[in-house]
Amino acid sequence: MSAFDIASQPGAFLAVKRPLPVTVEFAGRDGRVTTREGEVRYQAGDAILSGIEKERWPVPRARFFASYDPVAPLQAGDNGSYVKRHKAVWAWRSSASIEIELSGGRGTLRADAGDVIIDYGDCDLAVVTASIFESSYQRAQEREGPRGCGSQARDEPG
Repeated sequence: MSAFDIASQPGAFLAVKRPLPVTVEFAGRDGRVTTREGEVRYQAGDAILSGIEKERWPVPRARFFASYDPVAPLQAGDNGSYVKRHKAVWAWRSSASIEIELSGGRGTLRADAGDVIIDYGDCDLAVVTASIFESSYQRAQEREGPRGCGSQARDEPG
């Protein structure tokens, strides 16, 4: 496997998540979530999010609180509705199947052709299916995105 730098990929662009609320539950114990893109491990206290198509995915606790705000009158740390803060991220639409290794040994995600790989700039990547990306992200007006350190990827045969 080799380092995978989204910003250097041909066709990479900046995107921001639309301010759509997601439902969040904080995990009471360690576990796994089977996402559309692969199985992801989480630890007690991590956020388990449910999105616009009822898809579910875990976010490490520290990254979650650095990226999401509770929808009033909810208090931070309580289960309920949250909205992602405005932040430009690097995005790249995959033209072939690719596997992405998540940081911390949390799992491997598979991007199919047309899916979008996101670099949050925190040494972790994510895969967003094409339909969800179109519904929940838009191109950013910013000219520069975060300086991500990338992750690991490999091309899938065939």
